Amino acid sequence: MPTLGADLLLQELRFLLFDVLDAEALLVRPTFNHLDQLDLECILTAADDLAKREFGPIADIIDREEPLLLQGNVTVHKAVARAFRAYADAGFLGASLHVESGGLQLPACVSTTLMAIFGAACTPAAGYGFLTTAAARIIQTFGDVWQKSTFLAPLRDGIWAGTMCLSEPHAGSALGEIHTKAVLRNDGCYNVTGTKMWISGGDQDFTANIAHLVLARIDGGTSNASGLSLLIVPKMSLDGSSNKVSTIGLNHKLGHRGTSNCALTFGTDGPSTGYLIGKPHAGLSYMFQMMNEARIGVGVTAAATAYAAYRYATEYARTRLQGRDPETGAQVAIVGHADVKRMLLMQRAICDGGLCLCLFGARMVDDSQSHPDPVEASRAGILLKLLTPLIKLWCSERGLEANSLAIQVMGGAGYVRDHPVERLFRDQRLNPIHEGTNGVLAIDFILRGVRRDGGEALLQLLSRITSELASIDGDKELALSKTLAESVSMIQACAAILVASEKGVARAWASPFALCVGDTLVAWLWLRQIKAMRGHSDSVALSKQAAALCFSQLILPQSMAVIKNIIEGNSPPYNDPDTDLLVD
Repeated sequence: MPTLGADLLLQELRFLLFDVLDAEALLVRPTFNHLDQLDLECILTAADDLAKREFGPIADIIDREEPLLLQGNVTVHKAVARAFRAYADAGFLGASLHVESGGLQLPACVSTTLMAIFGAACTPAAGYGFLTTAAARIIQTFGDVWQKSTFLAPLRDGIWAGTMCLSEPHAGSALGEIHTKAVLRNDGCYNVTGTKMWISGGDQDFTANIAHLVLARIDGGTSNASGLSLLIVPKMSLDGSSNKVSTIGLNHKLGHRGTSNCALTFGTDGPSTGYLIGKPHAGLSYMFQMMNEARIGVGVTAAATAYAAYRYATEYARTRLQGRDPETGAQVAIVGHADVKRMLLMQRAICDGGLCLCLFGARMVDDSQSHPDPVEASRAGILLKLLTPLIKLWCSERGLEANSLAIQVMGGAGYVRDHPVERLFRDQRLNPIHEGTNGVLAIDFILRGVRRDGGEALLQLLSRITSELASIDGDKELALSKTLAESVSMIQACAAILVASEKGVARAWASPFALCVGDTLVAWLWLRQIKAMRGHSDSVALSKQAAALCFSQLILPQSMAVIKNIIEGNSPPYNDPDTDLLVD
């Protein structure tokens, strides 16, 4: 089966990055003025070439031949090692690191674009690199001089890999229940003991070492999540001996089979040595940088996974003959059937919208860290906090729908392993769970993002959307803006109710409300895409306009219909304590 060419994806990402989000404007800021647009174009082209050459062709192979645990050691397919080595040698592991750390110091929106390129090709193989970069960025930001000099270079160069170790067998999303302990030694290091679960990339055989970033409890911390500390616990000691970190099991997953997912024990036959990052008991705040980066990363790879399936389904629909032209009697490709067009347009509406949402969120990262106006930088940071859970939630939720539609377009061919959409659907199904389940993120969005400040951040964003609706032009923009304006009004009303309601009511409506807010944001970003194509009437512009209208007519109204219940004062049936009686 030929692999998916990334050319069309690259074209789409360039359009979003430069025409819609004006990434070029970042290059005049001191943080990024060592780069120019030609640099960015060359980096994107190099990533596209590497993704097609080393990552796309191995996706099916590493799905079928997943990692193995043999006598306590995890082995992964050699193709993953080759891809990781090529990725590291091309400089992508350090692309977002500071120049003084040997990196390229790329804007976050460009680094996120790179994740989309490699994610569409093969997220399970690229994941090892994504995690390693995220670990390196934590050490770069919060580590001391010794930690930076010791760990950054081998992570940047791919000699070592990195992971994050949060969850434990008894505590998935409940970080306050973590039991792993770290005890201070006389030499300033810590003895770490405990078990971690669901650790992506937790063990493999293609790097000399793995730097685990571990949440643990040290003496003096509170018993909840805010008392946790963050430590670097390498798999191998710095002298090359074992650091008593053992893989006690592999989780055999529905998707992402090429990425090892491990249960790890720290302190096997003696404690593991750990190095405290930053201050004691501040680990969760440090880890949130990695978690939030990972949530945007899951969002963009979810959108990219949906895009990959959409492209396969489109090519299949163009060549699959079924049915006949009523006038000529000639066989026709199924892409000409209205219902197939509907499914393909819905996929594109989700894919292009999701990619734009992720890059917009990453653009807020750049503005929060580099905008010359402190007021604008602060606004971007507030908006980023609001957006981060939504980005992951929306892209993985709607992305799964898009992947399901890709299978439906292809009929029986869609659910057999002869075609990649079956594998891509399985890979996508993990994303609503990765990096915080969507239900948890929806509650976080309601309680932290909306109720904490009385909904002020959300209302400011909605006001920004409303102000842009005044600059619409043409029938296509008008058709999209009418539904968008109605949705904004409904969300404003719902937000006021949820802020004033009991916490239990807000929690009960969290998921449908968060999805509707995400739909509204994506509809707004679709409007911005259509505005960016003003004056264009080629096939690309026409298909973009059709996808935008599909979003406003078929997708956004679904979630609007659900949250209408909030305005009408209806209580969800699952919030009734008597509902449990139905489960017998």
